[in-house]
Amino acid sequence: MLYTLKSYIKFILKSTNEHGVHSPFVYSLLTKCIYKKQHKDTKQHLISKKNQIIPYKIASHFKSNEILVVGNLKKAASLFSLARPNSCVTAVEDFFETQTSEKQFDLVYIDTTNSSINLESLFEKLLYSAHKNCVFIFEGIYTNTANTKVWQHMIASQDVTVSIDGFYCGLVFLKKGQEKQHFTLRL
Repeated sequence: MLYTLKSYIKFILKSTNEHGVHSPFVYSLLTKCIYKKQHKDTKQHLISKKNQIIPYKIASHFKSNEILVVGNLKKAASLFSLARPNSCVTAVEDFFETQTSEKQFDLVYIDTTNSSINLESLFEKLLYSAHKNCVFIFEGIYTNTANTKVWQHMIASQDVTVSIDGFYCGLVFLKKGQEKQHFTLRL
């Protein structure tokens, strides 16, 4: 708890919003997706927390069709089914024991908050099953020091072109042709 609080204070001091972003891709993502207000409908009433709204909006914005959920399965799988009713949502507790290598995922959601997932190994393996423009959503990057270290290792990977530290979640993009950049943003 103390680690998370200290991390949050550091995050607030160095984070910015869309006005501090000089990347057209990230600026568009923020203004047209994450910061955009949604019309009130029955789906929005089911989604109330920030850690639910952002993955919902991202799946809708990128029109994700092949979605992989690792970790907290029930909550996230139903969330993505609401966002993209015609998409294929694959939910697994242990990706290493599942045969999903024939699929190319365009959105991967990993909830590390209540799990003992080996994030580093998982990320390396998922790189082979990811679409060339895949987006990864990592929930709980500041839950503990181990998750934060793995997050820093992942964003340093040469396969990652754009990464966004949103404190509650981290976004990683494998967007080919994009300059490598990292942002610390208030989502």
